[in-house]
Formats: sequence, structure tokens, C-alpha cells
Amino acid sequence: MSPTKAEEKMPQGSDSDPWALSVMIASRMLEEQAAALAVMRSRIDRARALAPSGVESEWAGPARRLYDAGLDELHRTISSAQASVDVALADTRRAIDTLAGHVG
Repeated sequence: MSPTKAEEKMPQGSDSDPWALSVMIASRMLEEQAAALAVMRSRIDRARALAPSGVESEWAGPARRLYDAGLDELHRTISSAQASVDVALADTRRAIDTLAGHVG
């Protein structure tokens, strides 16, 4: 009987150790997630660098106050996104380390 496509893709010896296979798959998925989160963090950092700073100018009045409030909200949102991605990345790395501790 010939192996199925899924069996052909399984690493050598994985058919005798389903736990090791599960850990390997989970680790690989977490590594991919960490890489995607790192890319996301980099993009958020670039967005922060491109965001206007609201440097002082001669411009004043209600429109300026609204503009400044909008900039404050933009910077708070960017900071919140950075913090959320940092937490997700730390949690992902912790999960990778936990799985690594269960191998062998």
C-alpha cells in the first residue's frame, strides 16, 4: 500500500512519535507567526516615522486645535498598535520557548 500525500510530507520517524510531530508543527506555526508579527511591528514603526509631528507654527485657532487633537489621537493609536504587537510577539516567543522545553 502506497503512502498518502500527507504521510509523504511527514518527517522521518514522525509516524512513531505523534507528540514530536505535533510539537514540530506547532513550533513551525509559531515561528511563522513571530516572523509575521515582526514584519507588522516594522511597518508600524515606519508609519510612526511618517506621521506628522505637529511642530509649532504660526497657525492657530479652532482648526489648529482640531488638527492637534487628531495628531494626538493618531500617535496614541500608533502607540497602542505597537504595544499590542509587542505583547503578541512576546507571547508567541514564550510559547515557542515552552514548546522547545517539551522536546526531547
